[in-house]
Amino acid sequence: MSHYLNPLHAPVPSEFHSQYTALSHANPPLEPPFPTSLPPSFKRVPQTLSSKHVSSPRSCCRVPLMFELFGAPSRGLGIPMRELVVRSGGALDRMIVDAKEPVGYLMTGSNGIIKVSLRVRWPGYEHLDWSHCLNLITSEGPVTRGQLAVQIAFAFSEFVSASLSVFSDCILSLMFHQKMAAQTPPSAAGWRLGSRSTGGIAFERLVLLALWNVYDDQWMAEVYVDFR
Repeated sequence: MSHYLNPLHAPVPSEFHSQYTALSHANPPLEPPFPTSLPPSFKRVPQTLSSKHVSSPRSCCRVPLMFELFGAPSRGLGIPMRELVVRSGGALDRMIVDAKEPVGYLMTGSNGIIKVSLRVRWPGYEHLDWSHCLNLITSEGPVTRGQLAVQIAFAFSEFVSASLSVFSDCILSLMFHQKMAAQTPPSAAGWRLGSRSTGGIAFERLVLLALWNVYDDQWMAEVYVDFR
């Protein structure tokens, strides 16, 4: 088939083609497509959904929420979580793209819910079945993009601390290692949480890119690890 060339408008390069389609919400993907072109030191955390999450029907499609920094060399690089837990609200408002945009209403839909669950399915730690409550409404109104990013960062900080606290007792540490060895597939071997000195992944290495809806009021974060 020959291609018609409009003499009034030059062809639009493929990299500028919109990915939007009016049918995108008719049968939404369970896991949204996020950027795959990452810096060499970045590695995506492959959080695997449980069978319950996969089989649960989704009441409706929620738009994924992205988190970007002003001045980043390219899109899809996210925000280091360590910055989110130490910076003031004013500083974050100047750092995060659309930080002051209210996003709580985008997550509530028509259900009017004011809280959702953030599920963390870190490789090798799925048996913890860890979740954290995210507040969508504040005293000032719907939570903003910047406020939500801070909540997610603190949630992951709590998850990492809770995972590492098991090692405070030698007996519990041995039991934990035995359970991890029995339940951890080879693909999760490189995702052990811990300090850099022990060869583990520390919270300071985590980068937040997005938050997406698994089903109903259950959400998961798209997270990278910066191995620099």
